[in-house]
Formats: sequence, structure tokens, C-alpha cells
Amino acid sequence: MAGTVDPIGILARTLDALALRQQVTASNVANADTPGFRAQAVRFEDVLESMLSGQFAPLPLARTDPRHIATTPVSAASVEPEVVELRGTRYRADGNSVDIEQQMGLLAETTLRYSAVSEILARRLAMLRAMASGGQGS
Repeated sequence: MAGTVDPIGILARTLDALALRQQVTASNVANADTPGFRAQAVRFEDVLESMLSGQFAPLPLARTDPRHIATTPVSAASVEPEVVELRGTRYRADGNSVDIEQQMGLLAETTLRYSAVSEILARRLAMLRAMASGGQGS
């Protein structure tokens, strides 16, 4: 299975990351008036992209003999979304870094992405069910 990509695993991890992003963004919005609150963000797409393009590997291993254990790429399930402090934002006089307009836009964008990925995953699973049943209806 080395070199293969599990699209269902990637879609599932993406849904998990988008759900986390929705929670973190909602927390940012809820704390928009909290003095000293530092806005947070969820980092996921760049890590997933690196993994899919083959740039992400825990160790650079070489298989120099056929008796060596074959290495496999990192699976999508092992790529964790990361909550980080949002950088590049302005701080208000009270030390809060939430840009409410940006966060509301991010909430809308995340909702759209979640819907799109959910639809893709549902279609992929329906296709697999159809293949498993030999094309027969359920």
C-alpha cells in the first residue's frame, strides 16, 4: 500500500479539522470583548498538502535491501490539526487581537468548506456501497 492515498481518510481528517476550526473561530468571536484575549487559528491545510506532496516524512529512510521493512507514507489520520495563536493581527488598546469581521468571514467560509467536503465524502461512500453491492440498489 506504499505510495497510495486514502481519500476517505483525508476527507474525514479534513472534516475533523474544519469542525475544530469552527469551534476555535466561535471562541474567538465569543471573546471579542475580552481584554487581553489572543485570537487563535487552526493550522491544517498546509500540513496536509505537505503530506500529500511527499514533503512530510518523520524520518528519511532508505530501503537498501529487499529484506528491509518497507516504509509507508504518513497516513492522513496521523496529521493532526494544530491550534496556534493567530499572527499578523493588530492588538487593541486592551490587548485583544480578535478582528470580528475577519472571524465572521472565516466562520462562513468554514461552513461552506465543511458542507462541500461532507458532500464529497457522502458521494464517495455511496459509490463504494454501490460497488460493494454489485451495483444493486439498497
